[in-house]
Amino acid sequence: MAYLSLYRKYRPATWDKVIGQKYVVRTLINQIERGTIGHAYLFTGTRGTGKTSCAKIFARAINCLEPVNGSPCGKCEMCRALRGEGSIDIIEMDAASNNGVEEIRDLKENVQYPPSVAKYKVYIIDEVHMLSASAFNALLKTLEEPPEHAVFVLATTEVHKLPATILSRCMRFDFRLVPKAELSAHLEKILKAEGVRFEKGAPELIAEQGEGSVRDMLSLADMCLAYSPDELTLKAVYDVLGSSEFDSLKSLAESLLSGDVSSLLTQTEQIYSRGKGFTVLNKELARFFRELIAVKNVPGYRGEFSEEEFAEVVKVAEKYDNYRIARIMQILASAEGELRYSTRPRITFEALLVKAASMYTDESVQALASRVRALENALSSGSAVFAAPAPAKSKVSQDEIKKRITDFSGTGTETDVSEATVFDEAPEAVRDGKAEVFMGNLCTEVRTQRRRLLYNALNAQTKYSLADGCFTIFASDPTSYAMLTEENNLKALEQAVSYVSGGSVTLKIDGGCDGAGKVRHSAVDRAKLYDILGDRLKEKK
Repeated sequence: MAYLSLYRKYRPATWDKVIGQKYVVRTLINQIERGTIGHAYLFTGTRGTGKTSCAKIFARAINCLEPVNGSPCGKCEMCRALRGEGSIDIIEMDAASNNGVEEIRDLKENVQYPPSVAKYKVYIIDEVHMLSASAFNALLKTLEEPPEHAVFVLATTEVHKLPATILSRCMRFDFRLVPKAELSAHLEKILKAEGVRFEKGAPELIAEQGEGSVRDMLSLADMCLAYSPDELTLKAVYDVLGSSEFDSLKSLAESLLSGDVSSLLTQTEQIYSRGKGFTVLNKELARFFRELIAVKNVPGYRGEFSEEEFAEVVKVAEKYDNYRIARIMQILASAEGELRYSTRPRITFEALLVKAASMYTDESVQALASRVRALENALSSGSAVFAAPAPAKSKVSQDEIKKRITDFSGTGTETDVSEATVFDEAPEAVRDGKAEVFMGNLCTEVRTQRRRLLYNALNAQTKYSLADGCFTIFASDPTSYAMLTEENNLKALEQAVSYVSGGSVTLKIDGGCDGAGKVRHSAVDRAKLYDILGDRLKEKK
């Protein structure tokens, strides 16, 4: 016999086997027991929540001669006659493939004939939103005044696509997503019935990935059992579903909240290498942040965390404010739509992660207040450093200095370097708290002025310092130096620095200049500059 998938094998046949839809089940049972059967029902909700299964149970129950607690007994003559898919008194119709007006006209002709053996002739129309406009019009009169023996059950996942005239003629039941706890308990019962051993936590993980859909959960369970048929372990579930462990999600969340882009990209690379999909990782991160903000703000809320996990989550929640957490949640939520249509999902996802981690890209007052609170926390904990050590002067020969200047300027012009000061390497990135905040505010101000090219050049700089009332930017390359010191750009930068500091800080752009304070570029550098600046490029003589 061919293998029967779990969701088909364990499709509920009675009301007590339906999970997560208590109010729907209770209402239908009451109608069956009291004999108050309507002529048209509409079952709507997410896929895999039991719409079609309930429609089949209802169709058999209203025809059963001796229903048990509102469910078909399965033993009477009527139940035996209606068993299986071939009954002519319970007609199932897929509107996705039978959505034309001709099919509905055939239905209208056949509905006039009474049932062959049953009390009611039941029409179950699945995915009814797929019917054409003319088909809906043809169905409308039948729904309004059907024969006494006819009952219609319409099922759809997209109720908003149904005409109001159809909705007004049906008794509507909204099927909800099944809670994770009920899904997990249901899966455990099925695994025990199948004689499969399972590790604690494995059913919960599969149930979480099912996202409220019984069918989706059982399909995932089928995949996991095919991979590990003898015992369902956590490792097997992680291998098949590519889910992230708690430690990985917590570490990613901390990197996002602290703005540690280097650690963030390193961790995502490690997760990708294990086969994790971008969409799955995005959903898990978004869910983690949702739980994080709930733990922070709802007294007594524990979520699905263990004791040890909950203690770690509390530490993270207490460290950061609501705005920072909510901002990351919002960016992750928007990522789902962007990833769906992106031709390069990895680049899109990583760009959104970097944006979420970089608070200075948000120019709102709330973002500024959040950065100030983070700085205050760093001060109170003693982790902020406000003074960067002066870089040591290099002991480099005069010939080496001449060679470096010649290589940088692209010319062989002799320069007086007797008073020149050079560093063995580029200055270390000065990332103390005060300079970091000042750079973030400066970027925000430039962005507010809508100077996109200047903002991109400024945002790309990683080495800067703030000392003795002077903010120094160490240009990373000749192209950046030329962009930052271009006449209009430099003026705009100086105005932005004055505005951000209240006139108490001056600006210096350090680009490794020659003795005359000018930078000369090779032909390649100049070509790059023309691409960026166009006719605004001015020769510095």
